[in-house]
Amino acid sequence: MSWLLPLSTAFALHAGYWLLARRGLRRTWRRAPEVDDAELPPVSVVVAARNEAARLSDLLEALLRQMHPRYEIIVVDDASTDATADVVRAWQKHHDRLRLVRVTRPVAPRKKHALTRGIAAARYERLAFTDADCTPPPSWLRTLAAHAHRDPDALLIGYSPFRRESGLLNRFARYETFVTGVLTAASAGLDRPYMAVGRNLSYPTSLFDRIGGFAHSQASMSGDDDLLVQEVHQQQAAPIYAVLDPETFVPTEASSTWRAWLRGKRRHVSAGRFYRWRALAHLGLFQGSGALLWAAPLLAGWAGAALLGGKLAVQHTVLREAAALLDERDLLPGLPLWDLLHTAYLAAITPFGATPPQRW
Repeated sequence: MSWLLPLSTAFALHAGYWLLARRGLRRTWRRAPEVDDAELPPVSVVVAARNEAARLSDLLEALLRQMHPRYEIIVVDDASTDATADVVRAWQKHHDRLRLVRVTRPVAPRKKHALTRGIAAARYERLAFTDADCTPPPSWLRTLAAHAHRDPDALLIGYSPFRRESGLLNRFARYETFVTGVLTAASAGLDRPYMAVGRNLSYPTSLFDRIGGFAHSQASMSGDDDLLVQEVHQQQAAPIYAVLDPETFVPTEASSTWRAWLRGKRRHVSAGRFYRWRALAHLGLFQGSGALLWAAPLLAGWAGAALLGGKLAVQHTVLREAAALLDERDLLPGLPLWDLLHTAYLAAITPFGATPPQRW
């Protein structure tokens, strides 16, 4: 059997996806409009926290330094067994904009239940979400609110990179997050959104109510981001935009061990069982064609190696443009290694979507 035809088809397919991604990125990129403070919509920040006493103070300090003139912070203590609630109460003594909502009895799916409680307690129409291990920059809320001022109904998807540290795990985790961020923004730009990160997300309360809250994904432990975006798109309930202003990037800590990182990724990939079939089909074609091209040198010798080289060249061209936008240029020199590891990681982690973890 000659592998040249299927490999050439895989190359055309995979390269086509990357070129579409570049088009999507260019379509979605737009700066926040200039808006006076008085015109900015007020924002309720909602954070679901479970056993986050050790990390919560850094987040609260970052949130309390926001440049937005009108906002509140709602921390939902999701039945923590540590001092999470006490940490919030200590900060509350000095900051009136900080509020605590307590979940005393765990209800599955836990994070979605906690977020729903926080949304119900919000005073303002525009919501913003982040996680306890994040430190949003001071410009985060103001820039999100400026985008929301342009389109009050919009769901806004932000970028959340891992902080730069030493080590192979940090570089690879950053690469995986970078590529995911590129594809997330590109799909929104192509009006085919399917993914988001819950640690940098914003939408109005009325949109949450219009789609029935998280009723569409109660069977999934995760999906308060991806599955919500897909539901909004499916119902055509609101426009969806990726926000790529550097002032809105929300850095977070990468896992310190491969085991912890893989546990988190397994939890996230478990939502894939509930993806819309079109999103699954496109992801399968994109990832499958990329994996086949890594096998091309073994299957078709020098011709296969040339196809793999072509794939990496096209990918590098697109990611170079994206890296300048997302400040991830240092990842490009190791692209062949990171992409090989990423392909192996996808092959290893995807089957776990059929057997999701039993606890968060």
